[in-house]
Amino acid sequence: MVLLSILLIVTAAHSQTERTPFAPVPANQRASLKKRLNAYTEAFCKKDWAVLYDLVSDTNKVSVQDPKVRVDKDTFVRDMQDTADWQRLLKFTPVRTEIPDWLNLIQLRTETPDQVKSTPVREEIPDWLFDIYGCVEIPDGNQTLKRIGAVRAVWEHDNWYFTNWESVGPFEPCSHLSNPAWKPQLPLRLDNPMSQLTCDLYTCEL
Repeated sequence: MVLLSILLIVTAAHSQTERTPFAPVPANQRASLKKRLNAYTEAFCKKDWAVLYDLVSDTNKVSVQDPKVRVDKDTFVRDMQDTADWQRLLKFTPVRTEIPDWLNLIQLRTETPDQVKSTPVREEIPDWLFDIYGCVEIPDGNQTLKRIGAVRAVWEHDNWYFTNWESVGPFEPCSHLSNPAWKPQLPLRLDNPMSQLTCDLYTCEL
């Protein structure tokens, strides 16, 4: 079963394109993920932080250190007012979806959430968790920059939510994603909450 899962993951990675960007995602969930991802991108583009609040995962709302520390919608909207242009998505065109390498090592995935078998030490991991790579467009003054970026999608509360998005550094053109062997040169910060919310969820030193 494990060998079969690995083979399926490798095959999916080599066959994904803009036409089939969500290959590892169960087929009956791809349309829902696409719709939610479009709404997430549109909320960033329009600076509609109230709508974005309902699309971001608990990573951006609940402190891991103290579950009693939570970010409500009013606080979220206030914090997101400080979003810089380079942090704001104008467009995200998904090309490839991958299961994070660390998750492959500790979680055996099956076709539906009810069938997922987690290791006892990591029961807190969401049933589904995917890193979606694509071409991001971000504002730069009067221009628009295009580069490779990624967003993490997690299945929470019976729907798709998103932890964080980030552009790949150093800069790489979107055309590099056509290479099935492509990997980011530096790890992306997709596990943590968005930087605008960090001081509300964790203790910040001034």
